[in-house]
Amino acid sequence: MGTKGRAAARVAWAAGVVLCAASAVAQDQGRQELEAEPSPVNREQPVAVPEPRSPVVASDAPGKFTFGGAIRARYDWRFNDVSLGCRPKASEHLDFDMLALKATYDSDTIFGAAQYRFYGGSSIYGPRNGYQGFPGEVHFPMWAYIGYKFTPEDSITVGLNQSPFGLTPYFGTSFLETLGFTMGLEEVYNFGVKFSHVEPAFNYQVGFYPGGNPNAFGLSLDSARYSTNIVRGDSYVPFATQNAERNMVIGRAEYFVIKNEAVSLAFGVSLWHSEIYNFETRQIGTKQLEGLHALGTFGPWGFKAIYVRQDIDPRNPFRNDLVTVGGFDFSYNLAARGNFVSAEVTYKVPDPLGPFTVVPFVGYSAFYKDKASFQTSERFTLGGAWTLTADPSLVIYTEAAIGRNDPYVGAGQFANGLAMGGDNRWKSRFIMSIGYYF
Repeated sequence: MGTKGRAAARVAWAAGVVLCAASAVAQDQGRQELEAEPSPVNREQPVAVPEPRSPVVASDAPGKFTFGGAIRARYDWRFNDVSLGCRPKASEHLDFDMLALKATYDSDTIFGAAQYRFYGGSSIYGPRNGYQGFPGEVHFPMWAYIGYKFTPEDSITVGLNQSPFGLTPYFGTSFLETLGFTMGLEEVYNFGVKFSHVEPAFNYQVGFYPGGNPNAFGLSLDSARYSTNIVRGDSYVPFATQNAERNMVIGRAEYFVIKNEAVSLAFGVSLWHSEIYNFETRQIGTKQLEGLHALGTFGPWGFKAIYVRQDIDPRNPFRNDLVTVGGFDFSYNLAARGNFVSAEVTYKVPDPLGPFTVVPFVGYSAFYKDKASFQTSERFTLGGAWTLTADPSLVIYTEAAIGRNDPYVGAGQFANGLAMGGDNRWKSRFIMSIGYYF
């Protein structure tokens, strides 16, 4: 099937979604619409409470290139899926997940890194969603940057790099990450320049990004990218908007009140201001985020928490209460205004369990929307990150996710779960990721 044929298949599939959803509402509240689910497979390795580190400046060491990558498989058990006939069912899928290739360079002064990812050949990227179904059908860069170390504490980074907002690099330990990733708050990579200052007790980063993570290779109009960004929505998304984020000014600062081998406690603030260009009205709106976060450890225990206030004015031609975002070659709607919260507790088991070192975790994240008719989106996660003690390159994630109006949990929530909401019912899934990082 050619590109046009596959695009037609996606449109036909989307039309079926609408008809299926209409039938579900009219006939049986227990039925759910058939919707695609993106592949939020972001984790490099389990980190209970990561913290910024100063750039290491070697005395007279020559520059060094390192090459590697990762290959992953995943098992999904979706308890609230639907059949092609719109009937509720549970489904199981064991799939190839992702192949990543990466390169890094480090010297006394110059550093850089790039990673490229390949997806496809899975139940997510299959004929049901308009794909041909072969590995590598969807692919895009994750990051690609070069930097310069002024001192052991100060550095500048240019290129596709992680925007300095909130808890970095992740808001939590979950393989699926939090609802913050789904919203475009967590682990966002954009094109621009970033200055970093990192001391043991204090660090700050500030960046300017003229544009977002680029659209690469897939079937979507504008969403073949790793990070969740504001995009031009696909035709299968109801009320899809046509926007792009530009001229982002993003910064964060963090201070450790206490930090030693036994206990640590830090607090931080973040700000994000950008322009939102609308391709239909040719007007420029704004995006404003303010965040507060905390993280700490107490022996083997760790915790993270973050609050983010979101205000987006997309200058849409018809409704201004939502904006379309996308990633992993799928797009969906997000409420323009609201409050995001997330909290997680981890425990590093002191002794190996069999051949594995284990970090169990439990987390909660939610998006409380300003508009009264928009339903709250919530997610609970309970899981563990398992690292093979003899070979830390082998990492396994096992986790259960329970959510409502959550695009990543249960059929019927994807297109508008983060905007007006889905069916407002609690749904669940279990996921296992098996990855080897070389």
